[in-house]
Amino acid sequence: MTVNLPYGIYRAVATVLSPPNSKQENGTSDAAAPSSGRAFWWIGTATVTGAIVMAMELTAFRLYAPYFGNSIYVWGSMISVVMLALSAGYSLGGWIADSRPSDTVLYCIVLGSGVYQLLIVFLMRAVLLKLWQSGDFLGPVLATAIIFGPPMVALAMTSPFVIRLLARAGHVGITVGKVFALSTAGSIAGVLGTSFYLVPRFGTRVTMEILCGASIVVGAAGLMMRRKAAVLLALPAAIIFFAPAPAPPAGIIWSGESAYNRILVVEKNGFRWLVLNDGRFSQTTERVGGGSSGFYLDEFALGPVIAPARNLLVLGMGAGGSIQASRAVAPETEIEAVEIDPEVVRVAHEFFGLPQSDPRVHVHIADARPWLAAHAAKSDLVHIDLFQGGPYVPFYLTTAEFFRLVRSRMADRGVLIVNVYDKSPKKELLQAMGATMRQVFPSLERLSRADGNHILFAFAEKHELAETVARLKQGAGPAWVQELALKAAAEMVEFEPRDGAVIFTDDRAPIEEMTRRMLVEKAK
Repeated sequence: MTVNLPYGIYRAVATVLSPPNSKQENGTSDAAAPSSGRAFWWIGTATVTGAIVMAMELTAFRLYAPYFGNSIYVWGSMISVVMLALSAGYSLGGWIADSRPSDTVLYCIVLGSGVYQLLIVFLMRAVLLKLWQSGDFLGPVLATAIIFGPPMVALAMTSPFVIRLLARAGHVGITVGKVFALSTAGSIAGVLGTSFYLVPRFGTRVTMEILCGASIVVGAAGLMMRRKAAVLLALPAAIIFFAPAPAPPAGIIWSGESAYNRILVVEKNGFRWLVLNDGRFSQTTERVGGGSSGFYLDEFALGPVIAPARNLLVLGMGAGGSIQASRAVAPETEIEAVEIDPEVVRVAHEFFGLPQSDPRVHVHIADARPWLAAHAAKSDLVHIDLFQGGPYVPFYLTTAEFFRLVRSRMADRGVLIVNVYDKSPKKELLQAMGATMRQVFPSLERLSRADGNHILFAFAEKHELAETVARLKQGAGPAWVQELALKAAAEMVEFEPRDGAVIFTDDRAPIEEMTRRMLVEKAK
């Protein structure tokens, strides 16, 4: 059953494209050794299709982030389907190549992949909107099977097909090695080109348009070597360059992509949000015109109330929400902020009022942990709000080793404020984060919100809850901060994690597994 349909499709294609004498094409027997020019073109085709396949795989991960997040589970689900598609393509390509060793059939397959990609460019958003609530396993599996599976199966046929065509000249071992080596070189070029140039410079949709156009051009050009009229088959590629891009959903005032994130700036009902990758979660929320946003970043304003600080270190700046909250209480504080994504920093300046020329605010574009290891300055107050777009936290920023490094960069009476998102009934993730931090800090206090965000206050020295409550009742800053402080004084508790809670280390930090369980429980 599995071979009847492909063979029927193949026979239909071969019947349409074959000349009256199927043994002769342009006076050259299919069984004859290829010319050097034709052999070069075939090997070039394998190289280009290898690049397209890897570029599609990387683009898929970025395409899925706003709908399924960007956890390791999304990666694993997507890559599994890609590998299945490639396996099917290799097997099917070898079978068809043995049945009909003609490059006409090969280039029809490549062209067909391009035409399918052309349709997907216009339909992919509708497909993803249908699947986005299917979870981080089923959603990426179905999306990959629909969006990327068919063209990847077709493109994977290229290498076995080219090997079969080149085998006419003998030296099969050399031929196989050469094809796989150049196809792999093409794959490397696809990875680097997509990662460092296409997606950061043009975005996901245009990258997919470029890959689609490349597939159509390669397929049509290969057919033109046999039939000049096949140039007409390349015309569909022009559609993608003239068709207008879909209008962004209402409320999005800016969207773009960087090397790290799919970035949206959304404004609605007097609020402005920064959304990275996963559209279900916001990294910064501010009230347009200033004041309390009601978002968890408001609680970072309590830091200067609890521990008056001359300097502040922010790890995971985002759009600067915690900075703005702290400056509402202590505008003279010297601030060092670390953010890995330069495009997010630009958005923070342009859309969220983060000052560009204030001599008291210094922004460093770097990964938080390596930056911290290289800078020995002490801070009175430290903010950590490190999410990789959505609810997932990079594991190496949650371990005991990381918090020891943070503690070494804190003043003797310094305070660390960490946001933990855990909306599960058992609070497994929160307990693990608390247990890990208690390995390093002598006192830990917790302020929990109804939205699932838990603000942990860790003290470099032994600290009494009564002292925190007294400072909160005294209040400071504008009226909304004083009101927030009085509420926090009634709700702040000492945090002693339960026995047996997991302690995250650089060797083992199953935070992604815990986050996934939490999201599943939350969905239920």
